Amino acid sequence: MKIAHINEYYGDFGGTEQYLFTICKALEEMGHEIIIISSEKETIHVPGRKEYFIKCSYGLRSSLKTQGLLKEILKKENPDIVHLHNTQFFLSPFILKYLLRAKPVVKTVHDVRLICPGFKWKVIPDSGKICNYPMGLKCFKNGCYPFYPEKRSPFWNLYKFFLMLYELRISKSIDKIIVPSSYMKEQLVRNGFQKDNVTVIPHYVNKAPIQEKETKDSKSKKILFVGKFYRIKGILHFIECLSLLKERNWMAEIIGEGYMREEATTLVHKLGLNDRIHFPGNLSKEELNKHYAACTVVVIPSIVPESFGLVGIEAMSFGKPVVAFDSGGIREWLIHNETGFLVRRGDVRELSDRIFQLLEDPSLAKKMGFKGQQRVNELYRKEIHVIRLLTVYEEAIKSKMKILN
Repeated sequence: MKIAHINEYYGDFGGTEQYLFTICKALEEMGHEIIIISSEKETIHVPGRKEYFIKCSYGLRSSLKTQGLLKEILKKENPDIVHLHNTQFFLSPFILKYLLRAKPVVKTVHDVRLICPGFKWKVIPDSGKICNYPMGLKCFKNGCYPFYPEKRSPFWNLYKFFLMLYELRISKSIDKIIVPSSYMKEQLVRNGFQKDNVTVIPHYVNKAPIQEKETKDSKSKKILFVGKFYRIKGILHFIECLSLLKERNWMAEIIGEGYMREEATTLVHKLGLNDRIHFPGNLSKEELNKHYAACTVVVIPSIVPESFGLVGIEAMSFGKPVVAFDSGGIREWLIHNETGFLVRRGDVRELSDRIFQLLEDPSLAKKMGFKGQQRVNELYRKEIHVIRLLTVYEEAIKSKMKILN
């Protein structure tokens, strides 16, 4: 099968791009051919893979030229199916409409940006509560509008909003929709998608490498955070909860980078935790695996609903318990009191207490880690994911053929 994957970014940017690279590699290993269509922004090239780069085109005029380029690419490569990923503000709804006429199309909705103008990540700014409203008039209330207040005019805000509404409408005609969690499926159904046309295919991890046995002098209790230094990832909540463990025997590592690096570092200094919290920066997969293997517990303090939470099953694949705020799709893989602890969203004290519980009870941490590893082996493997993905591809192709005939 020849598959054209379209995503705004084709580099080391985030979870979507990480997924894109791993799934393309997995499909190629099975003998399928991959075509990449992405923006002209910073990219990573894979030898032997066909890659095309086009300009972002979200408006009507700019989309006419880009549509012509896409026609040429599709005519030349003639893929069996087109797989869309994050294309908001990259390809206009007018281009999406063309693609639906040209080829069978599936789309993985990786996060809520399709249904949340301004990317407030389904949190109401005025109250801080989770937003469960469909995109519409409610988006103009609760502090969400203007969606881009820092440098955009009211007219621009309205223009983008109506384009997003149109894109949402067109997206409901996509042959098959894929989401990583039931939480995301509920959000799409709430926004008018047909329930039967949305398939949940959870993310996966590769099998964790064999870990070295712990040495007798390995007595330090390590707490791990892996993610972007973004406010939505709860990095300040994490540091604050660690301050409540100040007199305990522990150390923590915050792995990643982002715009809040300086603010996070400042808070660590202010709380007097310099000798306990370390910032290794961005790490290679091999280096990150060593940190997973050496830690006692992994913490996911995201304050917005996670569409899935890939870091969690990565940690569980190494036999590590997870403590996380109960938000979005996290509860679908993190079983409370079995593979870790779910904590009420934003409750820093409880987050700290649960971490302390695992640090002080190694047998409990080991038991939860073992159960988590079993769960990953049963449910979140590449082989399972790829088989389900190929099934969706085949269903989309058959569905399109019926329409054309």
